[in-house]
Amino acid sequence: MLPFSTEFPVIPSDNRAAFVAEVVAWIRGMQHQTVLSSKSEAELDGANVHVRSNTGEELRMRELRTGDGWTAIGIRHDLPDDLGRVWRTECVLKRGAAEAGQDLVRLRTQCIAATPGARLDTPRKPYLIKALLKNGWGGRDQQFNVTDQPVWIENNDAGLASAKSVTLGEAAKWLPSVYVSATGVSSWLLSQREIEKLAYDLGGVAHVVVEPDRAFSFLLRDKTEGRNAYGGTVGLSVPGQGIVRRYYLGWQIEDSKELAAAIVAATSNVRSQMPAFGWDWTELQEQALRVQREREKDSLTEAEWNQLHQEQVDNLQDRIRELEQQLSASPAASLGTDEAEFSTDNLVKRVGPEVYAGEISDRLRFAAKTTLSVAEQIGLDARSKAILRRVVERLPASPALAELSKDLERATKDPKRVASELTSLLARHGYSEKSDNKHIRLEANKGFDGLDAITLPKTPSENRGLKNLRKQIARTLGITKLDD
Repeated sequence: MLPFSTEFPVIPSDNRAAFVAEVVAWIRGMQHQTVLSSKSEAELDGANVHVRSNTGEELRMRELRTGDGWTAIGIRHDLPDDLGRVWRTECVLKRGAAEAGQDLVRLRTQCIAATPGARLDTPRKPYLIKALLKNGWGGRDQQFNVTDQPVWIENNDAGLASAKSVTLGEAAKWLPSVYVSATGVSSWLLSQREIEKLAYDLGGVAHVVVEPDRAFSFLLRDKTEGRNAYGGTVGLSVPGQGIVRRYYLGWQIEDSKELAAAIVAATSNVRSQMPAFGWDWTELQEQALRVQREREKDSLTEAEWNQLHQEQVDNLQDRIRELEQQLSASPAASLGTDEAEFSTDNLVKRVGPEVYAGEISDRLRFAAKTTLSVAEQIGLDARSKAILRRVVERLPASPALAELSKDLERATKDPKRVASELTSLLARHGYSEKSDNKHIRLEANKGFDGLDAITLPKTPSENRGLKNLRKQIARTLGITKLDD
């Protein structure tokens, strides 16, 4: 099982005690904590702190000092539970590790089996992140502040440039972005309150960026060559890659509550697997022990040398266990659960690419409706009919289907631009231009089985001809009956 991890820039601070105060307040807020007492808190001023309660709860704190100031400070907190597990949270603040000399904080949480057979659960985002953001620690991640509030984009050139950067993965470096596309003017698949909660849940994990309206989507589509999320779809954008996944109401996700939960889970998983630039606890330990060994090599007694050596061995063993855990978790993470094997993403991988997002879901829905219409003639059993009715009732048409139909209508309005508009549109939906003589011939790309070639006239046509052309393309794409 992979641990949860994230890192993000924080505002620079020379005050070491401010970070310690955040940690103390976080631990004190835990219902069952026993490690902090008046006696133990007096020990937190040292550079190497280790306090343990009689319940097995532990708090370690390590500070790395170089020159006249401190370079990094970190904590590791172990909280055992009644199910034979230990919940471990690590947080390391490293000065000048982010861009432009910003400080960088890295947090990591994992569930560790303390007894054989203990059931491990997926770790959640630690409340310490929420506390840091609430108290104004969030720094600047290129275009966005690190916060737990959504970014409401305005419909202007600056907003369009920002949305394009999100779509292409150029808006941020440290955190992924969740892009919420609009279904209308200030309307989305999620309510405003749900969007605000999504941003709160993903604070310190991702930026939540919200577009203003559908007209904005059309402008963004032209700027990004159709790579944007649109029609209510929520896109997950990774730094350096752009939008890698899209989420919408369909086969697996029935309502906005499930949609938000799926986005939080997927985004947390993506952030946990991104490369680390900050320090984990073991890295801080290694660096601090090395500095201590070099600084005090002439003054340490034999007993102190042995103790220092044992600390280094223990730290290396911790690092080995972490690497072993990552290796053992990777195959499971890639295989997924049995339920996930029938997800839309896996269907796309097995069946082939989609003409538009949600196409396979729409065609399954259409197949179910068609089968039900002839159920009596073919003697369909009652169980199959019940399942197919449930598919029809609970599987809505994808927003991208309506968007494609509207795009076809817009592309066939101007006789002088119809050829170029349709060529550009169909290039985003599985077609490539193969010839350009008196007519333009478009052929389906590899993997788009069942799509016939489309021939577009170059000469302007009357309105009736444009309408017939639009219907002919819709029939070729096989979308005319999907939204019935």
